[in-house]
Amino acid sequence: MSDYIVPFYQFEGARLCKKFDNDCVVRSISIATNKLYKDVFRGLMMLGLEMGAFPDYDIVWIRYLEEQGFVKNRPPRVDGKLIKLGNWVDRPKTAVVRNSGHLTALSDGIVTDSWDCRYRPVNSYWTADE
Repeated sequence: MSDYIVPFYQFEGARLCKKFDNDCVVRSISIATNKLYKDVFRGLMMLGLEMGAFPDYDIVWIRYLEEQGFVKNRPPRVDGKLIKLGNWVDRPKTAVVRNSGHLTALSDGIVTDSWDCRYRPVNSYWTADE
Protein backbone atom coordinates (compact mmCIF):
# COMPACT_ATOMS: atom_id res chain seq x y z
CA MET A 1 0.00 0.00 0.00
CA SER A 2 1.44 3.37 -1.01
CA ASP A 3 1.00 6.79 0.52
CA TYR A 4 0.05 8.31 -2.82
CA ILE A 5 -3.32 9.96 -3.31
CA VAL A 6 -3.35 9.33 -7.06
CA PRO A 7 -4.42 5.78 -7.96
CA PHE A 8 -2.37 3.63 -10.32
CA TYR A 9 -3.64 1.22 -12.95
CA GLN A 10 -1.17 -1.13 -14.60
CA PHE A 11 -1.84 -1.34 -18.32
CA GLU A 12 0.55 -2.81 -20.86
CA GLY A 13 -1.06 -1.20 -23.88
CA ALA A 14 -2.03 -3.01 -27.05
CA ARG A 15 1.41 -3.68 -28.48
CA LEU A 16 1.70 -6.94 -30.37
CA CYS A 17 5.24 -7.69 -29.28
CA LYS A 18 5.12 -7.83 -25.48
CA LYS A 19 8.93 -7.93 -25.31
CA PHE A 20 9.02 -4.40 -26.74
CA ASP A 21 8.53 -2.49 -23.53
CA ASN A 22 10.14 0.81 -24.45
CA ASP A 23 6.97 2.29 -25.89
CA CYS A 24 5.90 4.90 -23.34
CA VAL A 25 5.37 7.55 -26.03
CA VAL A 26 2.93 5.46 -28.06
CA ARG A 27 1.22 3.93 -25.04
CA SER A 28 0.66 7.19 -23.13
CA ILE A 29 -0.58 9.10 -26.17
CA SER A 30 -2.87 6.22 -27.11
CA ILE A 31 -4.39 6.22 -23.62
CA ALA A 32 -4.77 10.00 -23.34
CA THR A 33 -6.23 10.46 -26.83
CA ASN A 34 -8.40 7.35 -26.55
CA LYS A 35 -7.07 6.16 -29.91
CA LEU A 36 -6.03 2.68 -30.88
CA TYR A 37 -2.40 1.92 -30.11
CA LYS A 38 -1.72 0.87 -33.71
CA ASP A 39 -3.22 4.11 -35.05
CA VAL A 40 -1.06 6.26 -32.77
CA PHE A 41 1.99 4.15 -33.64
CA ARG A 42 1.28 4.56 -37.36
CA GLY A 43 0.69 8.31 -36.99
CA LEU A 44 3.92 8.83 -35.07
CA MET A 45 5.87 6.73 -37.58
CA MET A 46 4.51 8.69 -40.54
CA LEU A 47 5.17 12.02 -38.87
CA GLY A 48 8.66 10.87 -37.90
CA LEU A 49 9.38 9.94 -41.50
CA GLU A 50 8.09 13.30 -42.67
CA MET A 51 10.20 15.17 -40.11
CA GLY A 52 13.28 12.94 -40.46
CA ALA A 53 13.34 11.91 -36.81
CA PHE A 54 12.44 8.89 -34.71
CA PRO A 55 8.83 8.84 -33.42
CA ASP A 56 9.93 9.07 -29.79
CA TYR A 57 11.97 12.25 -30.34
CA ASP A 58 10.41 15.22 -28.59
CA ILE A 59 9.90 17.21 -31.79
CA VAL A 60 7.84 14.39 -33.28
CA TRP A 61 5.55 13.33 -30.42
CA ILE A 62 4.99 16.91 -29.25
CA ARG A 63 3.93 17.95 -32.75
CA TYR A 64 1.71 14.86 -32.95
CA LEU A 65 0.05 15.79 -29.64
CA GLU A 66 -0.45 19.37 -30.82
CA GLU A 67 -2.07 18.07 -34.01
CA GLN A 68 -4.45 16.10 -31.77
CA GLY A 69 -5.45 19.33 -30.00
CA PHE A 70 -3.24 18.98 -26.91
CA VAL A 71 -1.46 21.93 -25.31
CA LYS A 72 1.58 21.98 -23.04
CA ASN A 73 1.12 23.05 -19.42
CA ARG A 74 3.67 24.19 -16.88
CA PRO A 75 4.56 21.69 -14.19
CA PRO A 76 2.54 21.88 -10.99
CA ARG A 77 4.47 23.08 -7.95
CA VAL A 78 4.01 23.31 -4.21
CA ASP A 79 6.11 25.93 -2.43
CA GLY A 80 8.12 26.34 -5.62
CA LYS A 81 9.03 22.64 -5.86
CA LEU A 82 7.89 20.11 -8.43
CA ILE A 83 5.38 17.67 -7.03
CA LYS A 84 5.44 13.90 -7.41
CA LEU A 85 2.91 12.46 -9.80
CA GLY A 86 1.42 10.38 -6.99
CA ASN A 87 0.71 13.48 -4.89
CA TRP A 88 -0.87 15.67 -7.57
CA VAL A 89 -4.11 16.80 -5.95
CA ASP A 90 -5.52 19.11 -8.64
CA ARG A 91 -4.49 16.95 -11.60
CA PRO A 92 -6.46 16.99 -14.85
CA LYS A 93 -8.70 14.06 -15.66
CA THR A 94 -6.82 13.27 -18.87
CA ALA A 95 -3.22 14.16 -19.73
CA VAL A 96 0.09 13.00 -21.13
CA VAL A 97 2.65 13.56 -18.38
CA ARG A 98 6.41 13.87 -18.77
CA ASN A 99 8.45 12.80 -15.78
CA SER A 100 12.21 12.16 -15.80
CA GLY A 101 12.65 10.90 -19.35
CA HIS A 102 9.36 9.02 -19.38
CA LEU A 103 5.83 9.66 -20.61
CA THR A 104 2.81 8.35 -18.79
CA ALA A 105 -0.92 8.97 -19.03
CA LEU A 106 -3.66 10.18 -16.74
CA SER A 107 -6.96 8.56 -17.61
CA ASP A 108 -9.97 9.51 -15.48
CA GLY A 109 -7.42 10.98 -13.05
CA ILE A 110 -5.64 7.62 -12.68
CA VAL A 111 -1.98 7.08 -13.57
CA THR A 112 -2.21 4.47 -16.31
CA ASP A 113 1.08 2.86 -17.30
CA SER A 114 2.94 -0.42 -17.55
CA TRP A 115 4.80 0.37 -14.31
CA ASP A 116 4.26 2.58 -11.28
CA CYS A 117 6.06 5.88 -11.89
CA ARG A 118 4.14 7.91 -9.29
CA TYR A 119 7.33 8.55 -7.30
CA ARG A 120 8.70 10.73 -10.12
CA PRO A 121 8.05 14.49 -10.35
CA VAL A 122 5.72 15.98 -12.94
CA ASN A 123 8.03 17.92 -15.27
CA SER A 124 5.35 19.07 -17.71
CA TYR A 125 2.07 17.79 -19.08
CA TRP A 126 -0.22 18.09 -22.08
CA THR A 127 -4.00 18.33 -21.98
CA ALA A 128 -6.65 18.51 -24.66
CA ASP A 129 -7.42 22.09 -25.63
CA GLU A 130 -11.14 22.34 -25.03
